[in-house]
Amino acid sequence: MVDLQEAIASADVVATATGGKNVVNRQALDRAKAGVFILNVGHVAEEIDGDYLRQYPQEEVMPYINAYRMADKTVYLLANGSMLNLTAGFGDSLNAFDVTLAVMASGIRHIVTDGMRTPAKVYLLPQAVWQQAL
Repeated sequence: MVDLQEAIASADVVATATGGKNVVNRQALDRAKAGVFILNVGHVAEEIDGDYLRQYPQEEVMPYINAYRMADKTVYLLANGSMLNLTAGFGDSLNAFDVTLAVMASGIRHIVTDGMRTPAKVYLLPQAVWQQAL
């Protein structure tokens, strides 16, 4: 495991899921690699210090993606630091959770049944398992 302050200097993508405030703080943002994508899928919209970023010129480069032009680099903040898995979707959060949980349940069922007969390695979830959930 690597400390965020060290890892962010070489990371292409930083995702938070902590529930803590300012986990990606101004010190981390100053150390961030140029061009890094920063997103939050945690429990609060304050995991990334958006107030610090908002002091810099910004541009919405795509829906839900803002480029912040810091003194020596540009960093990309997704969904303004809000929970990307809920904010950037089309529809309401309950539907997003319904689909997510249905796919997870279908995947778990697959793993403990058919998946037990396959060699241990990383696999994509079979299309048929996705379709069962939807």
